[in-house]
Amino acid sequence: MKRVGVFVDVQNIYLTTQAVYGNPKINFAKLRDYFQEQGAIVTLSAFTCYNPDNEGQRAFLNALGLLGYRVISKPIRKLPDGSIKANMDLEMAIETLSQAPYLDEIVLVSGDGDFKALVDYLCDMGKFVRVVGPEKMTSPELIQAAHQFTNLHAIEGILDVE
Repeated sequence: MKRVGVFVDVQNIYLTTQAVYGNPKINFAKLRDYFQEQGAIVTLSAFTCYNPDNEGQRAFLNALGLLGYRVISKPIRKLPDGSIKANMDLEMAIETLSQAPYLDEIVLVSGDGDFKALVDYLCDMGKFVRVVGPEKMTSPELIQAAHQFTNLHAIEGILDVE
């Protein structure tokens, strides 16, 4: 039975979707359903930072968990100059590498070019790597490094327009 691991860079796809389309939301149930395959075991992991003071963000994390995503999160850090630090790239890379030996296919849902080195390494391991990202804002180097690219915004029903 084929084993597929899906690793979602929530912050990246949220920000790029807003940049391209304004204010629609990603439908994470549709995203989950898109990856479900007959005869495959599919695991879903979502990586995101959150503001502990924002009840809506905490509710969103709970909703992801109820949809079947393993949620890996950490609170944002407020720096002394008042700016915010929120990045889950390292956590996503470590989690992906730790699960890779047990997977046949790895799907990165992100457009972040910082993951090119990770994709290269996974390919060197003999893994089939697919990138699903926003077509207009996915790093060309990331697209070229993967075995397959899918435009996130072309997935039917992926955008919830309010």
